[in-house]
Amino acid sequence: TPASVIAILEAMQSAGYHINHAPRDAAALMALINDGVTNSRVSQSRRSEAILPLADYQRYVAQISPTAQQMMTDQWEEPQGDPFFRDGAFHLPVHIFGHIAIAVPPARGYNIHPKSSYHDPALPPPHGYLAFHFWLEHVFQAQAAVHVGKHGNLEWLPGKAVSLSADCFPEICGGTMPTIYPFIVNDPGEGTQAKRRISATIIDHLTPPLTRAESYGPLKQLEA
Repeated sequence: TPASVIAILEAMQSAGYHINHAPRDAAALMALINDGVTNSRVSQSRRSEAILPLADYQRYVAQISPTAQQMMTDQWEEPQGDPFFRDGAFHLPVHIFGHIAIAVPPARGYNIHPKSSYHDPALPPPHGYLAFHFWLEHVFQAQAAVHVGKHGNLEWLPGKAVSLSADCFPEICGGTMPTIYPFIVNDPGEGTQAKRRISATIIDHLTPPLTRAESYGPLKQLEA
């Protein structure tokens, strides 16, 4: 995934997009991400390039469905308790390079098992998750999102399966931004989910070449 991000950045630079001081390789990109705010390390001392004040967040939240607001409050209580919140604002896991932002989206939940929360159809996203998407669309004013990796969790949030309404969290978080989704070709089920629930444009790519993994360690001894 990091190598793919670098390749996309290089292609965009060649096409004339304004990108400043971006990492040159995957290792540099990961070192930069790990040095900032992450889902596993939301330390109070870590610097963020994307800050959303509480007043702005509350103004955006007031515009969404009252049903969705109540679901979030029931599950996560007040936004000040979110791990990404400190000093009156959300400090988000984003790095900005000119007109490009690279980010790891906030986790779908906290203080719960992350694997079990990933596809939970009833779990509303926490405040930091919503703040990230508000910042992306309203503050950074991104014209499109390119989602890189196996798949995210935006398309698995609570709401209808198709023909989403204002009460559906993929619609609330995704907003009006187009989503470009490089997606592995051998998983059409989850690719279809992204098309149906976040109107993603899927760009299929082939599976990696296969080779024998062979045995190792005690398994190799047992086989012999």
